[in-house]
Amino acid sequence: MRKALVLFAVLGLAGSLWAADPIMGTWKLNVDKSKGSPDATSKRTTLPTTVVYREVEGNLIEMSDGSPASDKWTWPSQGGVASRKPPLAENMLYVETLIEPGHWYVTIMRDGKQTGSYQKIVDKDGKTLRQTLKYLLPDGKLLEVLMIYDRQ
Repeated sequence: MRKALVLFAVLGLAGSLWAADPIMGTWKLNVDKSKGSPDATSKRTTLPTTVVYREVEGNLIEMSDGSPASDKWTWPSQGGVASRKPPLAENMLYVETLIEPGHWYVTIMRDGKQTGSYQKIVDKDGKTLRQTLKYLLPDGKLLEVLMIYDRQ
């Protein structure tokens, strides 16, 4: 009996490790709750109003706005270097780090130096996605944007 309980406990734990990341799904930007630094105000209209995260072949996560013509970002589901179609500038690198399911930290690098970070956190209830971008612009100004997305 004890062996059976241990087996069920191990299988239950393994099942939770294979569960999809809570970030998967379609998210709509809540403009009223989102905020940005003064430099970001003009850029708010260019933020994607919808983002779609999905699992794709090869144990990858893909992020897009859901349209066929959208830029598509992909990275390993356990974290790693992100790629984009169309490609990023040669001197740019985005590294996705999985903190825990539903919590991603992105390091943005230009010419081998960190120029920004991007944190994505799904609230415990699974209904809200908070994305915080901090990025040093080429003119030296810091761009800070908080984007709040609601699950669709």
